[in-house]
Amino acid sequence: MKNVGVFLTGLLLLLALPLTAAADFTKNKVAVLDFQLQGDGFETKDMGSIVAEWFITALVKTGRFDVVERAMLKKILDEQKMGLTGVVDEKTATKLGKILGVKVIISGSVMKIQDIIEVNARIIDVETASIIAAESVRATASTSLQSLIVQMSDKIIKNFPLEGYVVSRTGKEVTIDLGKLAGVKAEMEFMAFKEGKIIKHPKTGQVLDVEKIQTGTVKISQISDRIASGTVVNEDSDNAIAIGQMVKSTSGPLTPLEVSTVYTGTGYQTQSAGGGRAAAAPRGPMSSGDLLAKIQSASFEDKEFAAKRILKEGVTDAAVLDALEKELLTNYNLYPRDRNKCDSMAHMLKALGASVNPKYKPTIAKIANEAKNGTVEKWAKKTLSLYP
Repeated sequence: MKNVGVFLTGLLLLLALPLTAAADFTKNKVAVLDFQLQGDGFETKDMGSIVAEWFITALVKTGRFDVVERAMLKKILDEQKMGLTGVVDEKTATKLGKILGVKVIISGSVMKIQDIIEVNARIIDVETASIIAAESVRATASTSLQSLIVQMSDKIIKNFPLEGYVVSRTGKEVTIDLGKLAGVKAEMEFMAFKEGKIIKHPKTGQVLDVEKIQTGTVKISQISDRIASGTVVNEDSDNAIAIGQMVKSTSGPLTPLEVSTVYTGTGYQTQSAGGGRAAAAPRGPMSSGDLLAKIQSASFEDKEFAAKRILKEGVTDAAVLDALEKELLTNYNLYPRDRNKCDSMAHMLKALGASVNPKYKPTIAKIANEAKNGTVEKWAKKTLSLYP
């Protein structure tokens, strides 16, 4: 009997192991490449690797990411003769992902224009080599740049929601199977879902997905290593959030990035460093200073807005058009797969060419010949056709 008891105990433990393993939180494995330097006058030639280190530190502190250690990354890249920095192409991204066992690569560039340092970061899916998200920040000195990088990482993290399950509920208090080890923090909010209809392919009958119906939201207040509990913020009906339902973290309100000072061509002006949509411009004609601020903003929405105003108001101010030309040369091939940014480039091309000033013709011709995005190439050629 004793042996039977030991056997049964061992069997139960073996059966329990897969369940325990399944409950463990799996971190997102990522690789952060050195950022590519663009421009001159950096305080150190290692600025690209310094920015990468700042990103790594910020990601590791969340507890949600397994970041490939830099020494290991360098060793593998050296062995493969793939000294990578900045943007990676489809073939290289796929190869690197297989070698490192990562699904995501964070890469980007550090640009210096006059006294402004701009960092552009991109999250790349190595399976498709597509850009999942892109963020940028600007600062007037590298001393203030680190805090902006940390805040930028917060924006990037929103693209990696935490997913788990409701494990218990008492009244309005709900407990989920994610805790400190998964990166859960107080005040985080999770949406709860129940499964709906099974979605099948109409021809093959293959199950493609299961409909997810949102049942409510939970705000976290208490956290331990493996679980967290919080209060129901809202739900579709009484007790709509139930045990066994899936939960997914929401991005929640993001802390605005610090305000930096940006040179506008006529002086320094304060603006948000996060590149978010700026306050509405005045209804009347915009001043050259306001147009310059929009053109040199980190936000492509601002650049596009300025381009449309230049076209509408027939602006011919050389300082404004020179700034527009400079932004085009800096950015026209940075985001070839980002439709919105490329649309902004197209508007900027139209605005620059509307003046039919011969000094800008070589720039437009260069973009027409070298653009990696079809829309940008098309509008460069159309704009070029306006010239005699």
